[in-house]
Amino acid sequence: MKLKIFLLVFVLLISNSCRSPKAANFRNNIVQKERVAFQIILGKDGSETKKLNYLVKGNFKGAIAAVDQQALEFDKLINSIEMLSSDGIQEGEPLKTAAINYYKSLKALHFFERKEIGQQELISKLDNEDPKLGQDQLIELARQKKYLYAKVYENEHLLGVALDKFDTENGF
Repeated sequence: MKLKIFLLVFVLLISNSCRSPKAANFRNNIVQKERVAFQIILGKDGSETKKLNYLVKGNFKGAIAAVDQQALEFDKLINSIEMLSSDGIQEGEPLKTAAINYYKSLKALHFFERKEIGQQELISKLDNEDPKLGQDQLIELARQKKYLYAKVYENEHLLGVALDKFDTENGF
């Protein structure tokens, strides 16, 4: 019984010692970026919440400013990933690239809302002057947005695959 416990502890120590602290730190940095993105999109005081609050009040200029702020926050997040060093880390560069692509597609999706807000503002100013034209344009924007959603889902999948490969190669 003691031999089994000793062997188990020995195997765990060996497996843990094979993990690179540099790889673990790199992985943690990449994973923590998801929390930053969550805060941008769903945080109580995030720019997405501010945008929605402006839209509820009919303040289109404020909503566009919030979208612009959100784009800056995504740029900061993407730049922080680009600054991470993946030197000497197995599957580090593919993970880094996948994360950058994912957050760029997420940024593009949310920045696209700038066009929708502009169209909503235009519709609100049209009064009774052919609102169908404005609505048709809004429907076309929704179709374009569907493509952006598909791109986000694809890049999210690729990020998951890259993270799995990274974990396998680095013993996580």
